[in-house]
Amino acid sequence: MSDTSDRSLKVDHLFSTPLIRARHPELSRIVEPLKQIILQRKREHPGMTRSNMGGWHSDNQMRSWGGQAVETLLAVAADAVERHLTVLQPQPNLRIGWNIEMWANVNKAGDQNAAHCHPGAFASAVFYVDLGNEGRPAKDGHILLQDPRFPMAHMQQPGVLWPDVEGKGAASQHPVLPEVGELIVFPSWLMHSVKPHTGSGERISVAINLTMQWQYKEAGSA
Repeated sequence: MSDTSDRSLKVDHLFSTPLIRARHPELSRIVEPLKQIILQRKREHPGMTRSNMGGWHSDNQMRSWGGQAVETLLAVAADAVERHLTVLQPQPNLRIGWNIEMWANVNKAGDQNAAHCHPGAFASAVFYVDLGNEGRPAKDGHILLQDPRFPMAHMQQPGVLWPDVEGKGAASQHPVLPEVGELIVFPSWLMHSVKPHTGSGERISVAINLTMQWQYKEAGSA
């Protein structure tokens, strides 16, 4: 091979997928209230089956029964999304508003959620209330985010990968190990699943779909 020392090689990484991981003092304060509200709801309602394979999935109207803790969570989630958006043609009399769908998940050891996305929504989020591990950090039960181009990266040579932004082989899946009090936000089109955990207790989380709806600004508002 000829000498390449005189060549200029540059790699640009295009079309990134945003993943927001948020911590906030307000989120830490609502962990215990949300836990009690969710467990009370679980005792009173049978739940439903969506992507959950085992476990308890509440109805999708948690905002109607979750109290002030839910409003705090939604405010942080909406802010986390909005501060990362670019509005190409802002209108002085319009602001971003959100229609909300949210529910609680309670998974015992071995329960999981099949791969899915959230059609019709703009952003999706999950907030972790309890890891089901007696207060210790999670060691499993990842939320698994899937490259939207999958399986293209593995089509022609499954064992040879293009580099990621760190210069490593770009994986087709990205595991995220949850933490109590953490809010994770991603585009609703992103396929994701939840792997089983092996903790002795129940893993409790809140899922949110935010669907954008433009709203007129009130007179005098910023």
